[in-house]
Amino acid sequence: MRFSLTQKAAAPVIGDRCVRHLLRYATCQACADACPVAAVAVVDGNVELAEERCLHCGDCLFVCPTEAIGGITTVMRHYLDDMLVAPLSFRAASTAELLVWHRLYHLRAVACDPDMQPGWVLAVAQLNLTLRQYQEPQWSIVLPGDDGVDTSRRTLMRAPASAARSARVPAGRRVLRQLYPQMSDWLPDIDPRRCQLCGACWRICPEQALRLENEYMVTESARCTGCGNCQAVCQHQAVTLSAGPRHEPVRQLPLVSASCTSCQRTFLAWRTDRRVCPTCAQHQYGMRGHCC
Repeated sequence: MRFSLTQKAAAPVIGDRCVRHLLRYATCQACADACPVAAVAVVDGNVELAEERCLHCGDCLFVCPTEAIGGITTVMRHYLDDMLVAPLSFRAASTAELLVWHRLYHLRAVACDPDMQPGWVLAVAQLNLTLRQYQEPQWSIVLPGDDGVDTSRRTLMRAPASAARSARVPAGRRVLRQLYPQMSDWLPDIDPRRCQLCGACWRICPEQALRLENEYMVTESARCTGCGNCQAVCQHQAVTLSAGPRHEPVRQLPLVSASCTSCQRTFLAWRTDRRVCPTCAQHQYGMRGHCC
C-alpha cells in the first residue's frame, strides 16, 4: 500500500457566500465578467465554475464583492524596490490586483520588455487610467537593465535572496474599499418617491453602505462593494446602483416622524403627510389591525 505525502490542491469553487446562493433576484455576475476563459458562467440563475477551464489567474477573486470563491489563490509575484520584476506571469495582472500592489507595497513600475510582453504594457496603461481618477501616482514600464536592474529569469535566480522578494496580495472588493476609502467604485442611491422605508435594503447590506441613523437615511458609497443585495430585495425598485469610480461624500437624507392611522405606532417617513406605516401598507383590509 502506498501513501501519498502530498495533498491534492482544492478545486476552485463558488461558495455559499455568493449572493446568487442567498437571494433569488440577485444579478451579480462580476466573476463571470472577469474570467478571461469563460470558466465561470451564470446558468439558470446560478454561478457555475468549470474546473477544467480555470487558469487560476485569480481575476475573479479581485472582483467578488463577498469573497465567495474558494480553491484559488492569488498569483505569487516578484518585486524589487518599487517595481514588479521577472518572472512575470504570461497573463498580466488585472487593474484591481495592481491597485492592491500600488497601495500595500508602494510599487510604481513593471520591469519588462514591451515587445515580448505587450500584455503587461496594456495592463499598466489601464491601471494608469484608474490611478488618474484616483488622483494617485502613475506607473511606468522599465526596460530590463535600466537603473542597473536585470530582470531576466537567470539573473534573478543568481541574485541574492535579499534582492528580489515575492508575495501574494489579498483579493476582493472589500480590500480595495479599505485601501482606497476616499473613492467610491459603486454608488447606491435611494429614490424617495418610490422608497417605502421598509428596511429591507439596509438590513441586507453586508457593508452597511446603506443604513438608518437616528432620523436619517444614510448612503456611504465608499463602503459599497457592488454586490447588488439592496436592489435584489427592494420590492419597489427604489434602489439604483451606478458604477464609479468617483469621490462621493456620505449622504444623509432627512426623515420625519409620523403616526400610523392603522396601528397607531410612530414610524419614519419621507414626508409629514404619510399616514400609514410600511407594515400596515402591506396588509390590506385592516388585516394587521391592533393585534401586532
